[in-house]
Amino acid sequence: MSRFLTSRVLTGVATAGVLTLGSLACALPATAATSDGTPVTAHSSLSAIQQAGAAATAKRITSLNTGIGKVNATKTLSAADKSTVLATLNADLSGMQALQSKIAADTTAATAWTDYRSIFTDYRVYAVALRQSYIAAAADGLTDTAIPKLQAAATKISTYFAAHPDKVTPDLQAKLADMQAKTADAVTKTTGLAAAALAVTPAAYNANHAILTDDRAAARDALADSKAAKEDGRAIAAALK
Repeated sequence: MSRFLTSRVLTGVATAGVLTLGSLACALPATAATSDGTPVTAHSSLSAIQQAGAAATAKRITSLNTGIGKVNATKTLSAADKSTVLATLNADLSGMQALQSKIAADTTAATAWTDYRSIFTDYRVYAVALRQSYIAAAADGLTDTAIPKLQAAATKISTYFAAHPDKVTPDLQAKLADMQAKTADAVTKTTGLAAAALAVTPAAYNANHAILTDDRAAARDALADSKAAKEDGRAIAAALK
């Protein structure tokens, strides 16, 4: 019984995908500044704004290329969600490349400032595109792989307990109950989560900077639930050796 649980049901639960909450995470950019640390404002010189624009777009281009590579490699995202994520990341990549060239070619500080600001207001690469990608990846990995494995393991354990009541202790019953509760909580937290995160747009974020906060927290909590449930299952399997 325990070998079956460990080798075929519990192995890989909660770590089933390439992408997790951290793997696409990128630090949010600091306040815009030139290479010498001088903050860039609407009153900065054309050259200062162009310098800051070149740095900001280059940073995002690198992050987007990295993110696209990870999304292409992952098996965590569903096919539909992967398509949505890649469409967003590739569109942002094209946008950053276009802005990089446009800011470099601008001839007035006012025009350069408008284009520079659009890096943040029109795209939100870090705050939206990449962040919603790893939320969706975590949610899909749990929904499609980890949670079904946990549910199957709990069913096997329950069946075994019913057939072998002499092997059941209050501690094992408590662990099974906790496993089932944590799994159910993960189901609740991940239901509709990927779709909700991927529906967020830069405009929505501009209106509410906390719009992805609850989704990110739900993904983190669901991952923690699934890991705790997995440990409960492993503890039960170990006790039944």
